[in-house]
Amino acid sequence: MTDTMQTLELKFRESEANRATAEHLKRELDVQAAQHEEQTSNVEGDLKVEREWRISLQETMQQDRERISKLQTEISQLKIIAQKYATLQEEYYNLKDKCLEQEQTLEELGTQLSKSKLQISDLKEEASRGKTDGAWVQDKTATHCKACSKEFNLTRRRHHCRNCGDIFCNACSDNSMSLPSSAKPVRVCDDCHTMLMGKYTVM
Repeated sequence: MTDTMQTLELKFRESEANRATAEHLKRELDVQAAQHEEQTSNVEGDLKVEREWRISLQETMQQDRERISKLQTEISQLKIIAQKYATLQEEYYNLKDKCLEQEQTLEELGTQLSKSKLQISDLKEEASRGKTDGAWVQDKTATHCKACSKEFNLTRRRHHCRNCGDIFCNACSDNSMSLPSSAKPVRVCDDCHTMLMGKYTVM
């Protein structure tokens, strides 16, 4: 009887020891499971963050590619505009040079025209002086008016033009002009009157 009790007690103690060991092992497994669950949650969180970061990075890269493409297009357009500007600038300077040349040519032509007018005026004056000085027609040599060719008589008298020296009737020489050779206005023919008026108008 005593042996049986001892055997049962030993088995009980062994069972209690096993139970305690099992409970301890269970607690350890529960702790490990909790740790694994926490690690799994952390890993899933990290994976989620990494996935979101990768998506954001891909979107940023796509935006950068689009921005680069747009900038390249703008650069190409700016190059075309710069080339057109350079061409227009060259044309502008060419036109400016031509304009300056034409202005210079016009100035030279204006100067030549002024000189020509002066030369013509001088020639007319010299011709007038030469004719007055060397071609004074004598009364007896003139039988008809130099301008209208009408014959002189007692009523149609002879009149000298004080500018050219020819003889005219009164109707063809009824003009008065001031000449360098006379202090007072003198008689001149119609042609000389027209010529002198034009000369004084130009002057």
